[in-house]
Amino acid sequence: MIVLKDFFVNFCILSTGIFIIHQNLNREKFLSLSLFKWRLLAGSFLGGFGVVLMQFGIHVDGDVLIDLRTVAIMIAAYLGGWVSALVAAFILIICRLTLYPVSFSALINVLVLTASTITFSIITQTNMGVGKKWSFMAVSYVIVLSVTIHIVIPDIRQAFLIFIQYSFSILSATYGTYMLGSYLWRNDQENERLKQIAQKDHLTGLNNVRSFTHSLDSAFLHAHERQEDLSLLYIDIDYFKKINDTYGHPAGDKVLQQVSKILTRSCRSVDIVSRNGGEEFSVIMPACGFESARIVAERIRQSIEQTVFVINKEAELRITVSIGHATAKQVNSQVSTQLIKEADEGLYLAKRTGRNRVCYFENYQYMSVSR
Repeated sequence: MIVLKDFFVNFCILSTGIFIIHQNLNREKFLSLSLFKWRLLAGSFLGGFGVVLMQFGIHVDGDVLIDLRTVAIMIAAYLGGWVSALVAAFILIICRLTLYPVSFSALINVLVLTASTITFSIITQTNMGVGKKWSFMAVSYVIVLSVTIHIVIPDIRQAFLIFIQYSFSILSATYGTYMLGSYLWRNDQENERLKQIAQKDHLTGLNNVRSFTHSLDSAFLHAHERQEDLSLLYIDIDYFKKINDTYGHPAGDKVLQQVSKILTRSCRSVDIVSRNGGEEFSVIMPACGFESARIVAERIRQSIEQTVFVINKEAELRITVSIGHATAKQVNSQVSTQLIKEADEGLYLAKRTGRNRVCYFENYQYMSVSR
């Protein structure tokens, strides 16, 4: 009996299912769930997927049903460990006994699935590489299959022929699953890397201006929902062009990198520090009132003023910054563009009144300077 070609349909369903699983079982989509609940969900999803594979299984020798449902348990074990594997196996066993006649071969299949599930769970918990885990899972199932297939198919010649084709199909499907899963994972990693590149400034590692805009809008929405204050700092290095002209652009780059580190150290962990372009930086400060923002701004100004910037073995210099800050009090009718304008006006005021100072511009009329 030639069954190899019939596995093609099962493999097509398997490949399609892997894409669906990849899109719908992403852990980041279920951050509200605990890890245990997510594993239960993954096991249930993969158990249902295994049932679909079983519906397109191949009937041989009467009530013997063979398909690629075991690969679904392998995926469950790999993604969610023994919890997901046991849930998937339980669903498959229940459906096998309820959707099809209960027979001797069905009971043998239950034993095979149980033994395989335990084996897969043990293998996925080891420290071996991903490829080896998939290889060992496939080989272990073939071994279990070799021990049991002659029990349900008495005809030795027919059992041997089916075993060879079934084993080849399982090994091929497992390899295909591993390769497809690896490709999808690498693709995710690359997309995440490109996303990070698009959001980060290449020189300092801080958020870039595009990310700043998105972060500020998100912070405004969050502040509006919670009726919290939201503050913004605009920071500009004084006479930065003179540094580039005197020491060269590489020296200017070193200054920018060191300033970014000072900003990160001086701000709170919840603050969002960005390089908005050139020598200009910004700090978004969620749940931060006017006075707290002023204190942080002054701490930044003093830290930079007191730092000796080492350009090379022969050159050291000191720099200062001008800072403008603004606060949206219990965000309601204000918009982010207004907060940006106020912080920018504060920065302009600091530059105009002598630099190396912290200024704010409130309600477009009242001005104050601190240093």
